[in-house]
Order: sequence, then structure tokens, then C-alpha cells
Amino acid sequence: MAPVTRWDRSLALACAVVGVLLLLTTLSFVIVDRGLSQRTAFLLFAGLALAIIYMLLDPGAVIALARDRRSRAGSWAVLASAVVAGLLIGINVVASRSTQATDLTRAGLYTLSSRSVTVVDRLDTDLVVTGFYRSDEQATKRDVQTLLNLYQQRSPHIKVRFLDPNQAGGLALSLGVKTSGSIVLQYRNKAPVVLNLAEQNESSLTGAILRLESTRSPTVCWATGDGERSLEDTNEVSGYSAVADLLRGSDYRVQNLLLVQQGVPASCDVLVVLQLSRPISDASVTAIRDHLARGGKLLLAIDPWLDARIVTSANAVLSQYGAGFDGGLVMEPDTAHAAAGDSTVPVVYSWGSSPITKDLDRRYVFFPLTTAITGGGAAGVRAVNLASTSERSYVIPQERTVLDRRATDRPGPFVLMRSLEEHRPAGTTRIVIAGTSALAENRTLPPSASSSNQDLLRASLDWLTQQDSLIAIGPKPPAAQPLSLSGTDQRLNAVFTVGVLPLLVLIAGSLVRARRRAI
Repeated sequence: MAPVTRWDRSLALACAVVGVLLLLTTLSFVIVDRGLSQRTAFLLFAGLALAIIYMLLDPGAVIALARDRRSRAGSWAVLASAVVAGLLIGINVVASRSTQATDLTRAGLYTLSSRSVTVVDRLDTDLVVTGFYRSDEQATKRDVQTLLNLYQQRSPHIKVRFLDPNQAGGLALSLGVKTSGSIVLQYRNKAPVVLNLAEQNESSLTGAILRLESTRSPTVCWATGDGERSLEDTNEVSGYSAVADLLRGSDYRVQNLLLVQQGVPASCDVLVVLQLSRPISDASVTAIRDHLARGGKLLLAIDPWLDARIVTSANAVLSQYGAGFDGGLVMEPDTAHAAAGDSTVPVVYSWGSSPITKDLDRRYVFFPLTTAITGGGAAGVRAVNLASTSERSYVIPQERTVLDRRATDRPGPFVLMRSLEEHRPAGTTRIVIAGTSALAENRTLPPSASSSNQDLLRASLDWLTQQDSLIAIGPKPPAAQPLSLSGTDQRLNAVFTVGVLPLLVLIAGSLVRARRRAI
């Protein structure tokens, strides 16, 4: 028999190391696959073959493992390194097939909040969630699918499906979907709830489920007769038909109310008065104030540069609460707080502390052609400034064609939207006032715009109707963006994790063996 050379021993040891790695990897795949597959059988035979080659190339090393203490220590060091590397590979394979996960983030970014868990656990029949995404919206689809998986893990009643709106356009329209990238929630016989892209977060999703679970359908009395905004106006720019869809999708009942003739019935959960073309009559002012004295709710918005008598009549409704309307036009020259190229449309993305704005942090809302809110609230009234302008803003008191700033214009900042709350023996009075009736025009709502105007309007109505639970889940901080790797980066990562790192472990074991043989 020819003597065993140094290279034979090195090759034999390499075969032994690789063989151990293959055998341990085979074991991990057998555990994952629950049996021996074609893939694992190949790895098994390869590992056994390399082990046999090791014994044939260097049979003396096998004997030395039992007799020679120094050889045994060095060989075992190399083999132990191979075992450690193999175990790490095996653990990684097993872990990659598991669906278990642990959320170690302080804010709980990847788990449902306790409020969401409570809401989901109350489902007693199937909730069908349908996502409508085109083939070029797969990234957005994956994000919402990840969120929906958290809900599915919690309840077997949540059923999710995804459809292409180009192939299921009829179904999308019948469910009220107007833009691709929307999801629809259906539960029992309730009207479907549509969530657009900006609303596809835990807060909005849980709020929608809670809305579907609720047995309450508040009545919104929409004032008419004094030039107020009409829900039947379908004009793509100034119309309010999108708000009508929003109210239906949010399970609100809408009743048109001729305020001057009917007053404010007790059946009204909230009275909405948006825009005025003539003063509110004294009888209507009295009716509104009586409604509020009974613990009623009011959403009131007028526009700038109106007849002074109109502004006075609106302020008569609010005077006892320490608030009112300025009447002038707010200009926002700060380009970071105004619509592109239009200083008459302030943009707000920093909000006051209120349940209404709890889910709007860093989300922007347009306030087209707005006037300022005055006053600071009366004694016993809790006033919260919801939206304000920047310090560079100014008000033009009287109508004019040239909007450049003049010395007579009042400097900002100004309040654009405020909530008022007063606890009375008859109930809690709640009021939301805004300096523009264009807050929720069709041009500011999807599909015309991706702003959060509709979220602000809906949250205002939810707060007014004392459905605070629908807006009680605050937003979580944004998750860290995933690292995007190119094809080359992915290949380098694979080489380092699968090849270089295990090789370093083997080299360390070989160095230990060589050192001990030299002693």
C-alpha cells in the first residue's frame, strides 16, 4: 500500500468535514419535510460517500482517532467545527420553514394592538376582505397582505382574496371601488367599507371592522335651504357626491333637513351646515342653539369673503362657546404648507392633540379658500385647535383681485379648524368648526386626490356622534425600510453566508489541529 501523503490527509479531512456538513443538513431537511425526499436522499448519499472517501484516503487517521491523543484532539477540533457549522445550517433551514415570529420592536410594529385583538375576537361570522390590485401594484399588495395575515392569524373568520380590477371591474364597481389599490370589507348585511391606499393601516382597518360590528347607524342631518353644500352635486371639482359615498360606506344614515322649516329634530345625531349663501334666520339660530343645549352635535363650516350678515349669523350660533369666524381669506405663502403654486390652499400635516386627528400624524389635508377661526373658548368649554397655518400666513380682510401681502393684512398663524366640547346635564355638546366648506369637495377626495381630507371628515363625524372607539387606535411609528439588494448583492450575500463563514470556521479548526500536531 502506498504511503499516505500530506495532501492525501488534507483531502481526506476536507471530505470528512464536507460529509459531516451534508449529513447534518440532510437531517434538518428530513425534519422539515417529515421524511426522506429526492433532494434529501441525494444529500444523504453524498455525505455518506464523502465519509467513506475519508476512510479510504486516510485509514490511519481513523485508527489515530482512537490511539493518538494529539491526532485525536486536532481531528476532533476540525470535525467539531464542521458539526457546529452543520448545526447552524440545519437550524437556519428549520427556522426558514416556520411561520412563528416574535416581535421585538418596542412599538409592536409587527403585531396587532390589544384594541385590534379585542375587535377581531368579537367576529362571529366570516368577514370577507377583497383587495383589488393591478399587476403593477404587487409591492403595495404585499404590504397589505402582510397586515391582513396578522388579522387572519388571530381569527379564522377573516377571509382574504385578491383580484385584478381589470378582470373583475364589475364586482369592483358593485362594491363601491373607484380606484385600483383599494380593499373592501364585507360583513353580514352591512354596507361594504372601502379603504383606499392611504387607509390601509391597522388603525383604519380595525376601525372599519368595528364599524361593521356596530349595530348603531347614526343619523346625519344635512342642512339645506340656505345655499349649503348638496350631497347630490356630482361636479368633479366642487361637488360633494364623494362625501355621500363616504357616509354610506361608513354606515351613516343621511337625512336632508330644510333647517328654516323643520328646525333640528331630536332624531338628528349630528347637524351638518356647510356653506351659506344667505344669513341663518333668527329662528334657525335659535333651533341650532336649542339642539346644542340638549347635548346636540354640530359640524359648521363657512367660507371667506362672505356678506358680513352671513358671518354674523354663523357667529351667533357659536358666541356662547367662545368661538367664531374671521371672514377674511387666509393666504399661505410658505410653499411647504401650501398646495403647489397656490397660496389660497393651505396644506396641514401637523395636528392638534385630539381623537379626531390621532391617526393623521404627518398626513396632509387641503384647506381650499379658508377663513380663520377666532376666539379661545368660553369658560367650561374645552377648545382644541385641530389645524393651523404657518407663521408666514396672513389674512386679507376684504375681497380684492391682487393677493400680494399688504401692510393692512393681519399676520398669522391662524386656526383653520377647531373642536369644542361642553358637558351639560342634558348631555355632552360637541362642535367642530372649519374655515372652509371646500374641505371635502370631490377634488380633495379619492380618486381625484390622495390627501387625507376624507379621513379628517369621517373622524370628525365619528367624534361628533361619540363613536370615539372608531378612531381610538393611534398610528404606529413607521417601520424601518427594508434594504433593497441587487442581484449582485444577493449573490455576494449568499457566498458569504453559505460559503465564506462556514469556511472560516473550518480554517479555524484546521489551524487548531495543525498547532496541536506541531506540539
